[in-house]
Amino acid sequence: MEMSMTAQGIVFLFSCVVGAFLGVFYDVFRIIRIAFNSKWVSVFFQDFIFCIFSAVSIILLVYYTNSGIVRWFSLFGCFLCFVLYHLTIGRFIIFVSKKIIDFIKMILRFIKKITITPMKIAILFIIKQLKYLIQFIFRQSVKTKNNMYYKSEKRKISHDASYGFGLYRLYKSKKTPIYISKGMKNMDSIKFKNHEKKSTEQKNTRLKSNKNLNYR
Repeated sequence: MEMSMTAQGIVFLFSCVVGAFLGVFYDVFRIIRIAFNSKWVSVFFQDFIFCIFSAVSIILLVYYTNSGIVRWFSLFGCFLCFVLYHLTIGRFIIFVSKKIIDFIKMILRFIKKITITPMKIAILFIIKQLKYLIQFIFRQSVKTKNNMYYKSEKRKISHDASYGFGLYRLYKSKKTPIYISKGMKNMDSIKFKNHEKKSTEQKNTRLKSNKNLNYR
């Protein structure tokens, strides 16, 4: 299918427009990379999206301008305008974009310095003071508990000392251990025997004194 020179010129102009548009679209990804310091994974996906978009754009260009017949000048026009845009207007746009992004980052750093950094320092100071307060309360509670324990033990020891360290109380109670009850019973039997011995001695002395009086 033959085309006139006018039709070929129109197709070439459309190809140049598509190439320039693809250059603008690629600069959007370049600006995103500059602004956010994109890693290789995000760069890979950005290039993949650009390739898919470029292929679809060229296919639509060929389909609507030349009924699906690929002409070398249409592909050449896309490539030529893309390279020219990248070397001329694209460089200027990237230069201006870098300056704007650096200025915005500087403003954000200044805002962070006067707002977020003092707030962070204040929050860390409050957390540190709360930590010290909790530790102080814990130490005081442990100290109070120990003091109460020592006082109760002191009262218990003094109370038990007044009752012979609890032996008498254990002897009188029903829950007295066997060895303590036997010891207390032995002590009682010894006391009883000593008492009987003393009483018999007193009786003997009285009888002797009465005999002596009778002889006189």
